[in-house]
Amino acid sequence: PAPTARCRARADGFGAMGDDGAEGEAPRCVGCGRRVRTLFVQYSPGNIRLMKCDVCKAVADPYIECEFMIILIDLILHKTRAYRHLLFNKLHIGSSLDKGILCQFILMHIVLDACIHFHL
Repeated sequence: PAPTARCRARADGFGAMGDDGAEGEAPRCVGCGRRVRTLFVQYSPGNIRLMKCDVCKAVADPYIECEFMIILIDLILHKTRAYRHLLFNKLHIGSSLDKGILCQFILMHIVLDACIHFHL
């Protein structure tokens, strides 16, 4: 099956969501949180290969191929990997739109976490 995410690729065929060359903006593995050089290699449009993390040997960010609803469900279930994908590999904190989304996301997380702890 073809990947469902829209991915950016650099001219050399390597790509990373949120990667613009700066060390502080390097993508991270969603499993262990370590920095990785790239999240995927794009061979042609719609043909990508997900890269593995050198530390934990797992796919660095499998959420690249996921629809947003799958990611949202994992966020509601408080899965660490989904949070790392969103915060490290998807959002660009420098833009004002993403700052607003991040503030709403943090507020939603606090409310959901409070609801979960209140009902248990």
